[in-house]
Amino acid sequence: MGITGEIKKISSSTLDLFIKDPYLVDAFFDAKCLPESPYWQREPYWTGEYAEVAKQNARAIFGNTPAGRSKQWKNTYDWQALEELFLSEWENPELDLDKSWEEITFLLAGYIATYYNTPQGKIPELIVAKGYEKDFLPFLVIKNSQWDGKPLVNAFGAGKDLYFDRDYGPVRYLQAGDEVRQILDGLLELSQEGFKNRFIKESQKPNPVPWIDWSDEEMIDYMTDYYNEIVDYYETAVKEQKALLLYLT
Repeated sequence: MGITGEIKKISSSTLDLFIKDPYLVDAFFDAKCLPESPYWQREPYWTGEYAEVAKQNARAIFGNTPAGRSKQWKNTYDWQALEELFLSEWENPELDLDKSWEEITFLLAGYIATYYNTPQGKIPELIVAKGYEKDFLPFLVIKNSQWDGKPLVNAFGAGKDLYFDRDYGPVRYLQAGDEVRQILDGLLELSQEGFKNRFIKESQKPNPVPWIDWSDEEMIDYMTDYYNEIVDYYETAVKEQKALLLYLT
């Protein structure tokens, strides 16, 4: 299976709920698999017993009192209204980067997640404070990089933590407006041509970054496809004034 990366558009009002009460993030992801969820319309190949079990499990746990909260937490919210809200959010699909989020983070932002403290894990200008132990670096965009003069764009690694631990670390968020716009502007300035040139430049080094399999002849094509999908997703988020969640699953 492997660890996959996803980006999800949500409304600013829903993000405000999460910031106020991060435990609601769990309910949000539970709602994705509810029997009524639009998610199932986009998953025609996930059918049969496993799909039905997933649906019923989601129904059974949606709105349950999370660990660390009192029993009164369940009575704090109108769960029917929250269910309708969360299901409406899932009408817009997430952007699935599959297992390529690590390569994408390097090619866009210049570092390998969790390995940026090694000499091979980042370009020289990405220096962080000693003792920084998060999976991703915190910047949005660094212009005129030492790498190739193009911006470093942290399109998957950016965002503030919601301090809610999914399977592989916290869900992070970008606020609608300026934060999402900065990333989009950086992506557009980098450009598809710049992205491909960056890939070629690194792959042709005598000792390219060792965590990426540069021998895959088709990688440049599907990495470029991911770049274009990310640009499209950010463009839509800016147009619709959406916030973004970024997470591993």
